[in-house]
Amino acid sequence: MDLRNLPTEAGKTDTEVLIPREISLTINYKSPSNEQFSEVLRSRIPDGDGRMQIDRRIAILAGVPWSQLSEYAQARITALAMISVYLVDMPEWVNTWAQEDDELLFTLREEVERHNLAWFRSAMGSSENTETVSRVSISPSHSAPINAVKQ
Repeated sequence: MDLRNLPTEAGKTDTEVLIPREISLTINYKSPSNEQFSEVLRSRIPDGDGRMQIDRRIAILAGVPWSQLSEYAQARITALAMISVYLVDMPEWVNTWAQEDDELLFTLREEVERHNLAWFRSAMGSSENTETVSRVSISPSHSAPINAVKQ
C-alpha cells in the first residue's frame, strides 16, 4: 500500500471496471456421440455492421416468411445467427454440434447474450445498492410535452 495514494485508491469504485468487447469463454462439451471437446472460444460484441449481419443471417436461415415459423424455430434461427457472428473463429465442432444439439446452441447463445448485456451496462458500473440508470437521456428543446400538442 502506498500511503501517498490513499485518497486516489479509496476513491476507486467498481464503475471503473469495464467489460472488454472481446472475452474468452472456456467450454467443455460432451456430444451425443460421446466425443469430449474442451476449448476456449472468443466472444466479440458486434459493431453496427455485425448486428446487421445477424439480421441478414436470420433471414437467410429462415428461408420462408418469419410468421410461418414456429416460435421454437425462430428462437433456434436467431441463436444460430447470433453465435455465428459473436463467436470469433468458431471451431468446426461448434459449427456442427450447435446446429444439431439445442442444449449447446442455447447455452452458447445465453453466454454471448450475457456478455452483450454486461458490455453495454459496464459503463454504468455495478452495485447492489444503486438503481440501474439509463445510459441515454433526451430533453426536448421546447417545454410542451409532445402528446400535449393540439393538431
